[in-house]
Amino acid sequence: MKKLLLLAAPLLASAALACPVKQGYIANGLFKDASQTTPICGPLYLAFKNSLSGAKWTEMYALAADRTGQGQAERILAGIQKSGYKKVRAQKGPRNETYQFQRGSHFITAVIGISGPTRYLGLAGQ
Repeated sequence: MKKLLLLAAPLLASAALACPVKQGYIANGLFKDASQTTPICGPLYLAFKNSLSGAKWTEMYALAADRTGQGQAERILAGIQKSGYKKVRAQKGPRNETYQFQRGSHFITAVIGISGPTRYLGLAGQ
């Protein structure tokens, strides 16, 4: 049992480090998460984080595959704008949507996409 705990501890610690979401908040604590969106941790999150190497923070959330998921994404994007960020760019593709928001010298990039069966919202800030 002790050996199992010693083996599991680094895995649990790395999973916790790989998911820096502040419980109950969105966008690095910018606003409260009223919809209680589920954070995504692990390989999909790490791939997103690594693709945005200049970002100071990154977060990823699971979205429902139906209209509920679209509503979740719209509420989060609206929350970013209500926090004083202006949408400065929007790009829609067949499998993803990318938005960039700016407030002064601060930027937030939002990516809504699909990876396999998972629909997600990735956020990154600078």
